Amino acid sequence: MPDPDHSAITDIVVSPHFDDGALSAASVLRGGRSVLLVTVCGGSPAEGGDDEWDRLCGFESGPAAAAGRAAEDRAAAALAGNRVTHLPIPDAPYRTDFPSATVVAALAPLFRPDVRVWAPLGIGSHPDHVGTRDAVLTAAAGTGCPVTFYADCPYAFGSGWDAPDQDRPPVDRWQPHLATLAHLVDGTSPRITRLDDPAMRLKIAMLRCHASQLAGLSVDHPHFMAWEGPLRQEVFWPASALIPGLEPTLGSSA
Repeated sequence: MPDPDHSAITDIVVSPHFDDGALSAASVLRGGRSVLLVTVCGGSPAEGGDDEWDRLCGFESGPAAAAGRAAEDRAAAALAGNRVTHLPIPDAPYRTDFPSATVVAALAPLFRPDVRVWAPLGIGSHPDHVGTRDAVLTAAAGTGCPVTFYADCPYAFGSGWDAPDQDRPPVDRWQPHLATLAHLVDGTSPRITRLDDPAMRLKIAMLRCHASQLAGLSVDHPHFMAWEGPLRQEVFWPASALIPGLEPTLGSSA
């Protein structure tokens, strides 16, 4: 569970999986801030399970993958001086649904007005990414904390950063997720960050710590680690307003 003393934290990057923060928001992780990196799907599945992706990445079982990837995440975070928290939730292949209530309960105590929260937009439509985004929205409601959404990589750049949305595979399109958040973000005016050389150097070093994932990612994105490749860019949508408190439902005691 999270360290109870978070008074120094200025930013919380909420990552669905161990490598998502480094892939999509490295500029935040190295920004000279005091950052807490929260991996939502950071738990170990039951013994005996395995998954095609985990096998592709060199693991013999789900528990071995969870332990190995958690160690990789701690090593990557150490390079940037980040603190880490891994929630005890296994990856999607080892569950039947996304445990929203559990994630909200873990995140809500960490959110406060002086902490900026960074959450996935949901590009790629992976259930863990969409579930994480929605859990952040629920946990942030009424807390006064500002929220910024990041473009989920590698899904966001799989067809090229500047590809028209209709030319992307349906699951990788940006617009459906921007439409979901249209009350909070201006989908036509993303904040585009191009990493300078020191930031790019750190990002690549962090991703090399996630070595098990590089084999799997390189199948569909063989040149994504290139020095002047797609990792140079990160895209963000700051929420234009604080997440409003949830309306009490009929019959509630609120």
